[in-house]
Amino acid sequence: MQPSEIVAIVPRVNYARVSKVLAGFVAFFTVVQVVPLVMAMTGKGEHGAPLAGFVASTLLGAGVAGALWFAGRGATGDMFRKEALCVAGVAWLLASLLGAIPLQWSGLLPNACDALFESVSGLTTCGATVLGSGGNPTPEDTAPSLLLWRAMLQWVGGIGIVLIFVALLPSMGGAGRNLLMAESVGVSQDGSQPRVLSQARGVGTVYVGLTAACIVSLVWFGGMGWFDAVCHAFTALATGGYSTRSSVAAFDSLGSEVVLTIFMFLGGCSFTVMAVSARDGWPGLVGMARTSEFRIYSMFTTLAVGAVTIDLMRAGEGFGSALRQSSFNVVSMLSCCGFATSDFHAWPPLSLIVIFTCTMVGGCSGSAAGGMKQVRLLVCLKLLAYTVRRFVRPKSVERIRLDGDVLQASTISSVLAIVLLWLLTILVGAMVIAWDQRLSFIGALSASASMLGNCGPAMALVHPDALAAGIPAIGHGVAVVGPNIGPLAGFGELHDGTKLAMSFEMVLGRLELLPLLVLCMPSFWRR
Repeated sequence: MQPSEIVAIVPRVNYARVSKVLAGFVAFFTVVQVVPLVMAMTGKGEHGAPLAGFVASTLLGAGVAGALWFAGRGATGDMFRKEALCVAGVAWLLASLLGAIPLQWSGLLPNACDALFESVSGLTTCGATVLGSGGNPTPEDTAPSLLLWRAMLQWVGGIGIVLIFVALLPSMGGAGRNLLMAESVGVSQDGSQPRVLSQARGVGTVYVGLTAACIVSLVWFGGMGWFDAVCHAFTALATGGYSTRSSVAAFDSLGSEVVLTIFMFLGGCSFTVMAVSARDGWPGLVGMARTSEFRIYSMFTTLAVGAVTIDLMRAGEGFGSALRQSSFNVVSMLSCCGFATSDFHAWPPLSLIVIFTCTMVGGCSGSAAGGMKQVRLLVCLKLLAYTVRRFVRPKSVERIRLDGDVLQASTISSVLAIVLLWLLTILVGAMVIAWDQRLSFIGALSASASMLGNCGPAMALVHPDALAAGIPAIGHGVAVVGPNIGPLAGFGELHDGTKLAMSFEMVLGRLELLPLLVLCMPSFWRR
């Protein structure tokens, strides 16, 4: 058989099948908006504009779902990996557009680029916001229904909008497994379809259970009202970072900070492993604590918090204040949540390096956190140690293992390729962002790393007079040179083109690069 004949038999994308699956997804995402819509109709402090936005979004979503269903009504055949990749990529695009409609049509964010940026940031659990900057209202001035919608965007995006869709619709058959693989949500890629669906439901159960526990804890121990507790629980477990206030520090509650720190850390753990551990009871929890990724995640967290605490104490902070600020903000950035109580980009250089490293590394695989993931860091460290040992003893024979399993050469190569691609994407993204010449070098680089890692806050060039004044108090911002994209500010001052580039980078990082990059290749659509 000639090579040209081999290419000819490769199936093209089954667009009808893709359209039919997307119709169900859009319908699901439209139904989700009913909750804030009802709140806009009956809630206090609401006005007509939010209601109009949700009604318009619901009607438009229903229309899009109907059109997609009509286009795919005669679909036949199975859904393979190409179709799954197409669904995963387009689903995020459609969700971002539908999620932006209530934000824009309500009048909250009249600029379409701002509304899309806010929606994408919510769904990818990045947490970067345009509220409170660029002439946009603050969260305190935002209608409760829209605050709830922002939190729901992050909660749905945290577990993976495709995962929820598959877990709720087992009738999809073999398509579900391919969708989960394409969306990279941490569900096992091995095993039969019933097992994969069971894992998806287990992850969902753990996610919902931890969210409920966080809500109750914030009310009981944090002193929050039920509405604030729900919104913050949604965004803490999703490691998203949207708040109902301009900063969590506005609550002035140590209890809330402790609760959020605990659940942000849990949001950065693997939900897949936690689901298995919960099923096995106490032995499962012990087994989870013994996994290599959880151990390096815990060790990384401890070392980072300790280093920043000591650095802040050297800068004049007391032990209690230094520990409070470092533990909350370091865990927030390591889990890629984005909550902040301090303007940490005015901290000493060592603390900034630790914060930036946390932005790059992120949480565990199979979690809601972003970043390169702890398991890839662990594999790179094991490969480094192996290389050093081989340099000392060239004739030694050994294998690289992870939790007792031997890592194949192909697995190690793929990990290194992803890490290299991640670093290259951050560099290219920084170049694009730097077209806004108001941003400094550190601003463009940290913003690119934050968007790709879905962390939210970035760093700006702090004004020298602000640095001379010392570490700012909790909840107080500092003056910067150029647009303030720090933890207590927003991205509303940036140019629209910069926001669109950042939005693309957010989705790229949420899908872990490859699925979206594949869709951008012309050869994917030709063969």
